[in-house]
Amino acid sequence: MATIVDVAKRAGVSVSTVSYVLSGARPISEKTKERIYKAIEELDYHPNLLARGLATKQTRVIALLYPALLRNFSEAQLEFIAGAAAVATERGYGLLLWTSYNEDQEIIRLTRQGLVDGLVLMEVALHDPRAELLLELGYPFSLIGHCAKNEGISFVDLDFDASLQKCVHYLAGLGHNNIAFLSYSPEMIKRGFGYTVRAHQGFYTSIEELGLKGTLQMCDPSPQKGYESMKLVLKENPLLSAVIFGNEFVFSGAIQAIQENNARVPEDISIIVITSPRIVEMLNPKVTSIDMPSFEMGYIGTQLLIQRLEGGEEKTTQLILPPILTVRASTGPFHAISRSKDDKNPGEQSSPSLVANLEVS
Repeated sequence: MATIVDVAKRAGVSVSTVSYVLSGARPISEKTKERIYKAIEELDYHPNLLARGLATKQTRVIALLYPALLRNFSEAQLEFIAGAAAVATERGYGLLLWTSYNEDQEIIRLTRQGLVDGLVLMEVALHDPRAELLLELGYPFSLIGHCAKNEGISFVDLDFDASLQKCVHYLAGLGHNNIAFLSYSPEMIKRGFGYTVRAHQGFYTSIEELGLKGTLQMCDPSPQKGYESMKLVLKENPLLSAVIFGNEFVFSGAIQAIQENNARVPEDISIIVITSPRIVEMLNPKVTSIDMPSFEMGYIGTQLLIQRLEGGEEKTTQLILPPILTVRASTGPFHAISRSKDDKNPGEQSSPSLVANLEVS
Protein backbone atom coordinates (compact mmCIF):
# COMPACT_ATOMS: atom_id res chain seq x y z
CA MET A 1 0.00 0.00 0.00
CA ALA A 2 1.47 3.34 -1.05
CA THR A 3 2.35 5.97 1.57
CA ILE A 4 2.77 9.73 1.45
CA VAL A 5 6.54 9.14 1.30
CA ASP A 6 6.09 7.10 -1.90
CA VAL A 7 4.02 9.91 -3.41
CA ALA A 8 6.68 12.48 -2.53
CA LYS A 9 9.43 10.37 -4.12
CA ARG A 10 7.42 9.77 -7.30
CA ALA A 11 6.56 13.48 -7.64
CA GLY A 12 10.09 14.62 -6.75
CA VAL A 13 8.96 16.84 -3.86
CA SER A 14 9.15 16.81 -0.08
CA VAL A 15 6.64 15.02 2.12
CA SER A 16 5.55 18.36 3.55
CA THR A 17 4.73 19.65 0.07
CA VAL A 18 2.45 16.66 -0.54
CA SER A 19 0.82 17.31 2.82
CA TYR A 20 0.24 20.98 1.95
CA VAL A 21 -1.44 20.01 -1.32
CA LEU A 22 -3.73 17.49 0.40
CA SER A 23 -4.69 19.79 3.26
CA GLY A 24 -4.73 23.08 1.36
CA ALA A 25 -2.77 24.60 4.24
CA ARG A 26 -0.36 26.49 1.94
CA PRO A 27 -0.47 27.66 -1.67
CA ILE A 28 1.42 25.37 -4.02
CA SER A 29 2.10 26.01 -7.71
CA GLU A 30 -0.24 24.37 -10.20
CA LYS A 31 2.67 22.62 -11.90
CA THR A 32 3.73 20.99 -8.63
CA LYS A 33 0.13 20.06 -7.81
CA GLU A 34 -0.22 18.32 -11.15
CA ARG A 35 2.90 16.19 -10.48
CA ILE A 36 1.60 15.25 -7.04
CA TYR A 37 -1.91 14.38 -8.25
CA LYS A 38 -0.42 12.29 -11.04
CA ALA A 39 1.74 10.40 -8.52
CA ILE A 40 -1.28 9.85 -6.27
CA GLU A 41 -3.25 8.40 -9.17
CA GLU A 42 -0.41 6.18 -10.37
CA LEU A 43 0.25 4.81 -6.89
CA ASP A 44 -3.47 4.57 -5.99
CA TYR A 45 -2.68 6.43 -2.78
CA HIS A 46 -5.49 7.04 -0.27
CA PRO A 47 -4.72 9.66 2.39
CA ASN A 48 -5.24 8.66 6.00
CA LEU A 49 -8.12 10.94 6.93
CA LEU A 50 -7.77 10.20 10.63
CA ALA A 51 -4.10 11.15 10.64
CA ARG A 52 -4.87 14.30 8.66
CA GLY A 53 -7.60 15.16 11.14
CA LEU A 54 -5.17 14.87 14.05
CA ALA A 55 -2.79 17.23 12.28
CA THR A 56 -5.38 19.82 11.24
CA LYS A 57 -7.67 19.47 14.29
CA GLN A 58 -10.48 18.66 11.87
CA THR A 59 -12.13 15.26 11.51
CA ARG A 60 -14.00 15.98 8.25
CA VAL A 61 -16.89 14.20 9.95
CA ILE A 62 -20.26 15.74 10.81
CA ALA A 63 -23.10 14.19 12.78
CA LEU A 64 -26.82 14.11 11.99
CA LEU A 65 -28.74 13.91 15.26
CA TYR A 66 -32.04 12.24 14.42
CA PRO A 67 -33.67 10.78 17.56
CA ALA A 68 -35.59 7.70 16.44
CA LEU A 69 -39.14 7.35 17.73
CA LEU A 70 -39.52 4.04 15.90
CA ARG A 71 -37.23 1.02 15.73
CA ASN A 72 -37.00 1.36 11.96
CA PHE A 73 -36.79 4.42 9.75
CA SER A 74 -39.47 4.89 7.12
CA GLU A 75 -38.75 5.62 3.48
CA ALA A 76 -39.56 9.28 4.05
CA GLN A 77 -37.20 9.51 7.03
CA LEU A 78 -34.45 7.82 5.04
CA GLU A 79 -34.79 10.57 2.45
CA PHE A 80 -33.65 13.14 5.03
CA ILE A 81 -30.60 10.98 5.72
CA ALA A 82 -29.94 10.42 2.01
CA GLY A 83 -30.01 14.18 1.38
CA ALA A 84 -27.58 14.82 4.23
CA ALA A 85 -25.27 12.03 3.04
CA ALA A 86 -25.32 13.32 -0.55
CA VAL A 87 -24.02 16.78 0.24
CA ALA A 88 -21.56 15.46 2.84
CA THR A 89 -20.06 13.15 0.22
CA GLU A 90 -19.94 15.93 -2.37
CA ARG A 91 -18.02 18.16 0.04
CA GLY A 92 -15.67 15.45 1.28
CA TYR A 93 -17.17 14.84 4.72
CA GLY A 94 -18.12 11.66 6.50
CA LEU A 95 -21.62 11.54 8.01
CA LEU A 96 -22.33 10.04 11.42
CA LEU A 97 -26.00 9.20 12.11
CA TRP A 98 -26.88 9.55 15.81
CA THR A 99 -30.31 8.21 16.85
CA SER A 100 -30.11 8.30 20.65
CA TYR A 101 -32.95 9.86 22.64
CA ASN A 102 -30.77 11.12 25.50
CA GLU A 103 -28.68 13.49 23.46
CA ASP A 104 -27.53 16.20 25.88
CA GLN A 105 -24.66 14.21 27.36
CA GLU A 106 -23.83 12.71 23.97
CA ILE A 107 -23.59 16.20 22.47
CA ILE A 108 -21.16 17.24 25.19
CA ARG A 109 -19.05 14.14 24.52
CA LEU A 110 -19.07 14.63 20.75
CA THR A 111 -18.02 18.26 21.03
CA ARG A 112 -15.47 18.02 23.85
CA GLN A 113 -13.72 14.95 22.50
CA GLY A 114 -13.50 16.43 19.01
CA LEU A 115 -15.18 13.43 17.39
CA VAL A 116 -17.00 15.57 14.81
CA ASP A 117 -16.63 19.04 13.33
CA GLY A 118 -20.29 20.02 13.63
CA LEU A 119 -23.85 18.83 14.15
CA VAL A 120 -27.14 18.88 12.24
CA LEU A 121 -30.17 18.60 14.55
CA MET A 122 -33.50 17.07 13.56
CA GLU A 123 -36.81 16.66 15.42
CA VAL A 124 -36.32 20.20 16.67
CA ALA A 125 -38.45 21.37 19.59
CA LEU A 126 -39.77 24.90 20.01
CA HIS A 127 -37.53 25.22 23.05
CA ASP A 128 -34.75 22.81 22.20
CA PRO A 129 -32.12 22.29 24.93
CA ARG A 130 -29.67 20.94 22.34
CA ALA A 131 -29.68 24.18 20.37
CA GLU A 132 -29.40 26.23 23.56
CA LEU A 133 -26.42 24.15 24.69
CA LEU A 134 -24.61 24.41 21.35
CA LEU A 135 -25.17 28.18 21.21
CA GLU A 136 -23.69 28.46 24.68
CA LEU A 137 -20.69 26.36 23.66
CA GLY A 138 -20.25 28.29 20.40
CA TYR A 139 -20.17 24.99 18.53
CA PRO A 140 -21.05 24.78 14.80
CA PHE A 141 -24.52 23.40 14.12
CA SER A 142 -27.58 23.81 11.92
CA LEU A 143 -31.22 22.74 12.18
CA ILE A 144 -33.66 20.85 9.99
CA GLY A 145 -36.65 22.44 11.67
CA HIS A 146 -36.61 25.58 13.80
CA CYS A 147 -37.15 26.77 17.35
CA ALA A 148 -39.41 29.49 18.69
CA LYS A 149 -36.33 31.76 18.85
CA ASN A 150 -33.65 31.29 16.21
CA GLU A 151 -31.23 34.18 16.54
CA GLY A 152 -27.82 33.19 15.24
CA ILE A 153 -29.04 29.78 13.97
CA SER A 154 -29.15 28.57 10.37
CA PHE A 155 -32.05 26.29 9.53
CA VAL A 156 -34.34 24.92 6.85
CA ASP A 157 -37.94 23.88 7.48
CA LEU A 158 -41.26 23.31 5.77
CA ASP A 159 -44.01 25.75 6.68
CA PHE A 160 -46.25 23.32 8.56
CA ASP A 161 -48.68 26.01 9.68
CA ALA A 162 -49.29 27.02 6.07
CA SER A 163 -49.38 23.35 5.01
CA LEU A 164 -52.41 22.57 7.17
CA GLN A 165 -54.12 25.80 6.23
CA LYS A 166 -53.60 24.98 2.55
CA CYS A 167 -55.14 21.52 3.06
CA VAL A 168 -58.18 22.82 4.90
CA HIS A 169 -58.81 25.64 2.44
CA TYR A 170 -58.53 23.25 -0.51
CA LEU A 171 -60.99 20.80 1.06
CA ALA A 172 -63.36 23.60 1.98
CA GLY A 173 -63.24 24.74 -1.63
CA LEU A 174 -64.50 21.28 -2.60
CA GLY A 175 -67.45 21.71 -0.25
CA HIS A 176 -66.15 19.73 2.74
CA ASN A 177 -67.15 21.22 6.09
CA ASN A 178 -66.41 18.30 8.43
CA ILE A 179 -62.67 17.58 8.42
CA ALA A 180 -60.41 15.49 10.65
CA PHE A 181 -56.66 15.74 11.17
CA LEU A 182 -54.92 12.52 12.26
CA SER A 183 -51.85 14.22 13.56
CA TYR A 184 -48.79 13.07 15.48
CA SER A 185 -48.10 10.89 18.50
CA PRO A 186 -48.65 12.16 22.04
CA GLU A 187 -44.90 11.66 22.61
CA MET A 188 -44.11 14.14 19.82
CA ILE A 189 -46.55 16.63 21.27
CA LYS A 190 -45.09 16.13 24.74
CA ARG A 191 -41.60 16.83 23.44
CA GLY A 192 -42.86 20.00 21.77
CA PHE A 193 -41.54 19.21 18.31
CA GLY A 194 -42.01 22.45 16.40
CA TYR A 195 -43.65 20.98 13.32
CA THR A 196 -46.34 19.24 15.38
CA VAL A 197 -47.27 22.42 17.24
CA ARG A 198 -47.30 24.49 14.05
CA ALA A 199 -49.38 21.91 12.18
CA HIS A 200 -51.96 21.87 14.97
CA GLN A 201 -52.08 25.64 14.98
CA GLY A 202 -52.54 25.76 11.21
CA PHE A 203 -55.42 23.30 11.39
CA TYR A 204 -57.03 25.15 14.30
CA THR A 205 -56.68 28.55 12.62
CA SER A 206 -58.19 27.51 9.29
CA ILE A 207 -61.07 25.56 10.85
CA GLU A 208 -62.01 28.57 12.97
CA GLU A 209 -61.54 31.02 10.10
CA LEU A 210 -63.82 29.09 7.75
CA GLY A 211 -66.41 28.11 10.36
CA LEU A 212 -65.99 24.36 9.81
CA LYS A 213 -66.25 21.37 12.08
CA GLY A 214 -62.80 19.98 12.85
CA THR A 215 -61.63 16.89 14.70
CA LEU A 216 -58.00 16.66 15.76
CA GLN A 217 -56.93 13.14 16.72
CA MET A 218 -53.38 12.44 17.88
CA CYS A 219 -52.08 9.15 16.52
CA ASP A 220 -48.91 7.11 16.96
CA PRO A 221 -47.14 6.51 13.62
CA SER A 222 -48.13 2.95 12.75
CA PRO A 223 -50.75 1.24 10.56
CA GLN A 224 -52.42 -0.32 13.59
CA LYS A 225 -52.72 3.02 15.36
CA GLY A 226 -53.97 4.56 12.13
CA TYR A 227 -56.68 1.90 11.98
CA GLU A 228 -57.69 2.37 15.61
CA SER A 229 -57.68 6.16 15.42
CA MET A 230 -59.68 6.23 12.19
CA LYS A 231 -62.27 3.83 13.62
CA LEU A 232 -62.63 6.06 16.67
CA VAL A 233 -63.00 9.23 14.62
CA LEU A 234 -65.61 7.68 12.33
CA LYS A 235 -67.55 6.33 15.30
CA GLU A 236 -67.65 9.71 17.01
CA ASN A 237 -68.10 11.69 13.80
CA PRO A 238 -70.14 9.66 11.26
CA LEU A 239 -70.61 12.66 8.96
CA LEU A 240 -66.90 13.13 8.43
CA SER A 241 -66.10 13.78 4.76
CA ALA A 242 -62.36 14.54 4.67
CA VAL A 243 -59.19 13.52 6.52
CA ILE A 244 -55.68 14.95 6.61
CA PHE A 245 -52.87 12.62 7.72
CA GLY A 246 -49.71 14.01 9.29
CA ASN A 247 -47.61 11.20 7.78
CA GLU A 248 -47.84 8.08 5.65
CA PHE A 249 -47.31 5.61 8.52
CA VAL A 250 -51.00 5.52 9.37
CA PHE A 251 -52.31 5.40 5.81
CA SER A 252 -52.89 1.67 5.24
CA GLY A 253 -54.60 1.15 8.59
CA ALA A 254 -56.79 4.22 8.16
CA ILE A 255 -57.86 3.13 4.66
CA GLN A 256 -58.89 -0.26 6.08
CA ALA A 257 -60.99 1.44 8.75
CA ILE A 258 -62.67 3.65 6.14
CA GLN A 259 -63.49 0.65 3.95
CA GLU A 260 -64.90 -1.27 6.90
CA ASN A 261 -67.17 1.71 7.49
CA ASN A 262 -68.59 1.20 3.98
CA ALA A 263 -67.09 4.48 2.79
CA ARG A 264 -65.21 5.07 -0.47
CA VAL A 265 -62.24 7.29 -1.31
CA PRO A 266 -62.83 9.91 -2.63
CA GLU A 267 -66.57 9.55 -3.25
CA ASP A 268 -67.43 9.56 0.48
CA ILE A 269 -64.20 10.64 2.19
CA SER A 270 -61.39 12.70 0.68
CA ILE A 271 -57.84 12.15 1.90
CA ILE A 272 -54.68 14.28 1.98
CA VAL A 273 -51.31 13.07 3.31
CA ILE A 274 -48.25 15.13 4.26
CA THR A 275 -45.42 13.04 2.86
CA SER A 276 -42.70 12.82 0.24
CA PRO A 277 -43.99 12.74 -3.36
CA ARG A 278 -41.76 9.69 -3.86
CA ILE A 279 -43.73 7.83 -1.18
CA VAL A 280 -47.07 8.71 -2.80
CA GLU A 281 -46.16 6.49 -5.74
CA MET A 282 -46.23 3.51 -3.36
CA LEU A 283 -49.71 4.27 -2.02
CA ASN A 284 -53.03 3.11 -3.43
CA PRO A 285 -55.04 5.09 -4.34
CA LYS A 286 -52.63 7.78 -5.52
CA VAL A 287 -53.00 10.33 -2.77
CA THR A 288 -53.35 14.09 -2.84
CA SER A 289 -50.45 15.35 -0.77
CA ILE A 290 -48.52 18.20 0.70
CA ASP A 291 -45.18 17.30 -0.84
CA MET A 292 -42.64 16.93 1.94
CA PRO A 293 -39.23 17.88 0.48
CA SER A 294 -37.38 15.41 2.72
CA PHE A 295 -34.30 14.86 0.54
CA GLU A 296 -33.97 18.57 -0.20
CA MET A 297 -34.27 19.53 3.47
CA GLY A 298 -31.64 16.97 4.47
CA TYR A 299 -29.36 18.31 1.75
CA ILE A 300 -29.88 22.00 2.56
CA GLY A 301 -29.66 21.57 6.34
CA THR A 302 -26.32 19.78 6.04
CA GLN A 303 -25.06 22.22 3.43
CA LEU A 304 -25.74 25.09 5.85
CA LEU A 305 -23.50 23.45 8.45
CA ILE A 306 -20.68 22.80 5.95
CA GLN A 307 -20.85 26.40 4.75
CA ARG A 308 -20.30 27.53 8.32
CA LEU A 309 -17.44 25.09 8.83
CA GLU A 310 -15.69 26.24 5.68
CA GLY A 311 -16.62 29.90 5.70
CA GLY A 312 -16.21 30.79 9.35
CA GLU A 313 -18.63 33.13 11.07
CA GLU A 314 -20.97 34.11 8.26
CA LYS A 315 -24.47 35.52 8.26
CA THR A 316 -27.03 32.90 9.25
CA THR A 317 -29.39 31.48 6.63
CA GLN A 318 -32.98 30.72 7.60
CA LEU A 319 -35.23 29.05 5.02
CA ILE A 320 -38.93 28.25 5.49
CA LEU A 321 -40.13 26.38 2.42
CA PRO A 322 -43.69 27.05 1.19
CA PRO A 323 -46.00 24.01 0.96
CA ILE A 324 -46.81 22.50 -2.42
CA LEU A 325 -50.18 20.74 -2.73
CA THR A 326 -50.31 18.10 -5.46
CA VAL A 327 -53.85 16.95 -6.30
CA ARG A 328 -54.27 13.27 -7.13
CA ALA A 329 -57.06 10.68 -7.05
CA SER A 330 -57.88 10.69 -3.31
CA THR A 331 -59.77 13.99 -3.14
CA GLY A 332 -63.02 15.08 -4.76
CA PRO A 333 -66.11 17.26 -4.30
CA PHE A 334 -68.26 16.76 -1.22
CA HIS A 335 -71.33 14.60 -1.80
CA ALA A 336 -74.01 14.58 0.88
CA ILE A 337 -74.89 11.01 1.83
CA SER A 338 -77.23 9.63 4.44
CA ARG A 339 -75.33 7.43 6.87
CA SER A 340 -78.05 7.46 9.50
CA LYS A 341 -81.68 8.47 9.35
CA ASP A 342 -81.19 10.38 12.60
CA ASP A 343 -78.25 12.43 11.26
CA LYS A 344 -78.82 16.01 10.32
CA ASN A 345 -78.24 17.08 6.75
CA PRO A 346 -74.48 16.81 6.21
CA GLY A 347 -74.70 19.57 3.67
CA GLU A 348 -75.62 22.06 6.38
CA GLN A 349 -72.66 24.03 7.67
CA SER A 350 -71.81 23.08 11.22
CA SER A 351 -71.11 25.63 13.87
CA PRO A 352 -67.39 26.03 14.61
CA SER A 353 -66.16 23.07 16.62
CA LEU A 354 -62.73 21.66 17.29
CA VAL A 355 -61.97 18.50 19.24
CA ALA A 356 -58.31 18.94 20.11
CA ASN A 357 -55.64 19.01 22.77
CA LEU A 358 -53.11 21.64 21.80
CA GLU A 359 -51.23 21.79 25.09
CA VAL A 360 -47.52 21.09 24.94
CA SER A 361 -45.52 20.45 28.07
